[in-house]
Amino acid sequence: MRIPVIILSGFLGSGKTTLLLSILKESTERGLHPGVVMNELGKRDVDGYILQEHTGARVEKLLDGCVCCSRKEELAGALVQLLKRSPDAIYIELTGVANPEEIIRTLEAAPLREQVMLHSAITVLDAENALEYNSRFSADKQLVRTLHKQLTAAHLIVVNKSDLVEPDTLWRIEKIVRKHNNEAELVFTHYSEINLTPLLAGILPRNRSAASPQRAYQTFKSGALRKTSHEEGAVAVKEPQEEPAASYSQVTAITLTFPPGKGWSLTKEQLEQFFAEWDGSLLRAKGHVRLPQEDAVQLVQYAGLRTLWEDSRYPGQPYVVFIGMNLNEALLTERWSALFT
Repeated sequence: MRIPVIILSGFLGSGKTTLLLSILKESTERGLHPGVVMNELGKRDVDGYILQEHTGARVEKLLDGCVCCSRKEELAGALVQLLKRSPDAIYIELTGVANPEEIIRTLEAAPLREQVMLHSAITVLDAENALEYNSRFSADKQLVRTLHKQLTAAHLIVVNKSDLVEPDTLWRIEKIVRKHNNEAELVFTHYSEINLTPLLAGILPRNRSAASPQRAYQTFKSGALRKTSHEEGAVAVKEPQEEPAASYSQVTAITLTFPPGKGWSLTKEQLEQFFAEWDGSLLRAKGHVRLPQEDAVQLVQYAGLRTLWEDSRYPGQPYVVFIGMNLNEALLTERWSALFT
């Protein structure tokens, strides 16, 4: 019996991890024991720790690169490790600049094609920023191409943060989505809350799995896929595509750590002001920091000019991962160090 795989893609800060948290919690309620692969651009893990802290899930973490290009060879190894634990399903959360089509190809190639099957590919969009992607990233043609691939590869497209924009914006987003994918299920939501019943349909604990579990993409289907006979045991496969290419060219991830003895030095206001200083080049920032006014560890997440804070039990040294377009690492590090002098 092949293990069903759900892929989550979408640009930086769109809400993929929040959706994955919901899927994991629902899976637990259904008695499922899934495996998780978390890919992050930065050298330090943030989202994987969030999943472990909130759900206790065991996570295979692939850091410092994208598994659709620079870290592609590592994905198969991570999946093989998960399969040794006999999971009921596998959930893969990609970086925000990953091309999900390359992940699908990996699943369909030896040695994995006899052990796993694609259950569904989900793409999450940030309603506040989705309309600006093409113009904002026009200098990075590879990234624009990847964002389009995230739409064409999806069986389910979740337009998140839809409560923060006007109805006209949602109509324009739907128009763009349908230009690239006219068959995917399209859901408008906030906090990544969706009906998980059709998504998890057919995924059962392995000791009582049906002989031929139904696949979610029979509901959340995409025109980019061609369906083959379910009775013959074949999986839905991609039509022949062009050779794999890098999914981005100008996005970089830089990890900033706190100087020894300075872990409690920055206030929320100072850190948020520092984020604002890099407006235009900073796309995403996330990490675990210790705040003097809170006297506690906080998870900080910046995306789309918004900064969110929440309590964290992270036990390690504080750090923040910056992800942006053409970030000047030397200048960023210099300005960061100046905050502590």
